[in-house]
Amino acid sequence: MAISWTPTAKDFETLASWGLDKNPFAAIEDYSDLKRELRWLNPEHRQCHDAYIARRLHYVEHTKNFDHYYKTAQKPVDRLRWEYMMTRKAWFIMPLGWDQFAEGGRLIDVGCGDGDVLQRVIRHVERIWKEQGIGDRKLHIVGIDLNASRIQNAKDLVTAANPNITFEFNTANVVEGTRFPDRHFDYSLCTGVIEVVDPGEPVRKFVDELCRITKKGLYSEELMDEYPGGYPRRDLPQWLAERGFRTLKVHSIFTEPFNLHKVADPMKLWPIQWDQNLYAERFR
Repeated sequence: MAISWTPTAKDFETLASWGLDKNPFAAIEDYSDLKRELRWLNPEHRQCHDAYIARRLHYVEHTKNFDHYYKTAQKPVDRLRWEYMMTRKAWFIMPLGWDQFAEGGRLIDVGCGDGDVLQRVIRHVERIWKEQGIGDRKLHIVGIDLNASRIQNAKDLVTAANPNITFEFNTANVVEGTRFPDRHFDYSLCTGVIEVVDPGEPVRKFVDELCRITKKGLYSEELMDEYPGGYPRRDLPQWLAERGFRTLKVHSIFTEPFNLHKVADPMKLWPIQWDQNLYAERFR
């Protein structure tokens, strides 16, 4: 996460204007295949795209190993930027299928990063339990990531108001396998990770392990655009089906509200990217 940008109250107001409080799935209606082509007419999008490509090329070409970078990069983050990223990513990491998490049990976030997505999951479950007057369920959450500094961020920043929601964060490498028994977790989520796992055997092992430890349902968010060190996983529904999971919901979206003239994110962290959200449940 970059340290050269600092969001202001006005920047948070811009994110609030995207209307996610009223409709957390606004990105679905905002997307179209035509807009996906039209975004290249947007000069700010092209500038952000070129800068993003340059950053990723630097990671790939100037570190000994792209995977090594994800493991060792120091990524300290303060609460202000963490809150901004959590709010910002809510546009493209939608709560698709998240109502199921309110059933309780065990949940894992594979590649949890700084824990901002899990913080949103916690708040989502807390809201449902409060609205429905549920007080007898428990949810234990495990977040795992390659990067120790990001795990520390999660430990420092994630909170739960409801004592029936507990959590822990640990470093782990899913490609190498985890310590968890088969179907140990009722639900799993994985955001922005499968897209950067190397093709071939590494990504096969990753998906194998993700499915092995998941009993009921699985949420995924991944980029559909191709970048240096990144691979669109358009066959993911088929991969999951081969491993016993039926995709119930899948949506192409943008990573921010579409605009023909500018980049909507005031921090301009990314170009207007093509993204996919998916929720699948085990059928065998």
